[in-house]
Parts: sequence; structure tokens; C-alpha cells
Amino acid sequence: MELMKKSLQEMSLYSEQSELVAIKVGNSTVNFAFFKTPQSSEFHLVSFDTREILNCDFANLTSFFSPHKKLDCIVCSVVPVLTEKLSYFRKLFNKMIFINSKTPTGLTLKIRNPESFGVDRLAATVAAYELLKKNIAVVDAGTATTITVVTKEGEILGGAIMPGVGTMNYCLHEKTASLPLVDLEKDAEPLGMDTHSAILSGIVLGTVHAIEGIIGDIERKINLNLEVVITGGYCEILSKYVHKRHLLNKHLVIEGMRLIYLKNIKN
Repeated sequence: MELMKKSLQEMSLYSEQSELVAIKVGNSTVNFAFFKTPQSSEFHLVSFDTREILNCDFANLTSFFSPHKKLDCIVCSVVPVLTEKLSYFRKLFNKMIFINSKTPTGLTLKIRNPESFGVDRLAATVAAYELLKKNIAVVDAGTATTITVVTKEGEILGGAIMPGVGTMNYCLHEKTASLPLVDLEKDAEPLGMDTHSAILSGIVLGTVHAIEGIIGDIERKINLNLEVVITGGYCEILSKYVHKRHLLNKHLVIEGMRLIYLKNIKN
């Protein structure tokens, strides 16, 4: 509780100094990124456990935004109940944008059922595309590990979704009688010599091999070489073991949100 109170106080301070807040709602974490100006990629980050936000008093939460200065806000949410709750924040902001499949992003969704495409995947892909303007595979290592493919023409072709390394760690522990939670920060070796190292091998190295194998299969299917960008909460853990040359950017979704905001205020 004290930790949350400190984070709320930081949020109040940063809202005084900022023109834009990007609210990224994930299954595990809710991030508030405060940009002094939307033109700058630098931000102050305040993070909460998603369960804390689900259970908190939203009237109390809004009180920690500066009453003296109205910000603009952009929201990227994959938790529908929180998307709805955040709509109560509208009175706090000059402009509030909720990203969905119809939001102008500069990219085209060339997939079936675009309305079901994850807005976090969309935002991360926008940032990766603006960075490279090439054929790209964006790997987002969060609660789920996702792969999203975008061409140099700005067309999102699809990708893959698998359980994230943290999710696999938790599920193995919860769904078995004897398997422990393991420290994912420890070095993973292919040949696990005990239960802990065997789980690390399966979760971490298994995910890396899945990522590299799927990207390789996609490259052969579409006959394109893909640049790889890795993002998300577990990106640094996986990056150590990925053989394919890649870029690392932990907060690609937040950068994509800022870029989407800039594209929309011009419309």
C-alpha cells in the first residue's frame, strides 16, 4: 500500500510537468508514461500492478492528477474492464484517445478480423516501423509473447501468439504438485542439471527457439528477410539468447502510443 501511495504521489508531480500522458494497460502491469512534450520521446514512468488498479477507487486515483493543468491522454488497453473504467478519466484531459483497430496509425492491417488485433501489438509495430521502415518482426515479450510482421510498405501481415515466460513459470507451478517458481533472471543452460535449471531451459530457451523458428518459417513463407525488434517486460531476459541480430527497446509500445497521438492530433 505504501508503495502504491508513493507511485501516486509521483504521478501527481509528473502530471504538473507534462503535456501528454500515455496509459498502457496490460494484463500484468498498468503504466502511466508522462511526456513533458509529445515531440520528445523521453518520459517519466509510473507503474502499478494491474490488480491494484482493478481494485482501487477510481475517484481517488483521478485526484492524483494535477488540478492546475489539463493534459492530453492516449490509452492502449488490452483489459476491457479497465478500458471502460478509464473512460471516467475524460473530464481530466483536454483530449483523450483510445487506440483501436480504426485509429489512424500510418499502417494497414492486412489480416482477418482486424478489430481483434491487440492494440499493444499495433502500438509496438508503429514504433518499430517508424524506427526502421523495413520488413520487420516485432517480438513483444510480456504476459504473452507475440510476434508481429510488418512490411516496408507499412502492411501488418499477422504473426504469432504464445504464453509469455512469466505466464509459463506461474502455470507450471500452479498446475503441478511439485514444480517450483524459478528465478527467470538466472542464466539458462540447454541441459538442465536439476529441476530449477530444467524449467529455465524449457521456459526461456524454449521461447527463444520458438521465436527464431517461427520467424524463420515466416520469412520462408513470405520470401522476405525480417529485421527483428524485441520489446516488453521480459525482453532483456530473452535477448541474451536470441542468435538472430536484433534491436532491443523495452518500451516500444509506449513510444508507439506517442507516435499514434502525434498522427491523430493532426487529423
